[in-house]
Amino acid sequence: MNLSDISPNVYPINLLSECSTGLCLFGAGFYGANDAIHMLGADIAVHVVDNDEVKMATMEDMYPSSWIFDTNDVTVWLPKIANAKVVTWDIVSVDAPQNMFPWVLSNFDEIATLANKYLVVTMAVELAEAVAYFCDNLDWELVSTMNRSQSGLIELLIFKRVGG
Repeated sequence: MNLSDISPNVYPINLLSECSTGLCLFGAGFYGANDAIHMLGADIAVHVVDNDEVKMATMEDMYPSSWIFDTNDVTVWLPKIANAKVVTWDIVSVDAPQNMFPWVLSNFDEIATLANKYLVVTMAVELAEAVAYFCDNLDWELVSTMNRSQSGLIELLIFKRVGG
């Protein structure tokens, strides 16, 4: 597999010109077609976290050697990094598998602490309505949504840090 085999999915690429760093949580799914491939095109420094060792190794061979590929369980990695409050990224992309959507909602506050400017979250439409609650409790504004699937049941939720 190589980069030319990847068919990029929709992504808010217009945001990437304002970013120099990116974090892709659950980033190995589809070998980065949902987020990392777009960050490559924008020439930003990227950190990918996923627990799929095989896909992460493949991605490490395809993407720039300067990128960080962190083979870890996001659910274990996130609290350690968020609590350390040492590292943040301009854009954080969360492309969790569908069975992890409830976890993403439950950990939205913690995930959001890692983003300086933008947060892009893949979410089921029926769960996305809960996002309004989080926006009321954080310095984040839901600025846009994008349809992610042919069925119309999955969408990207695009948040901007208020004042960011």
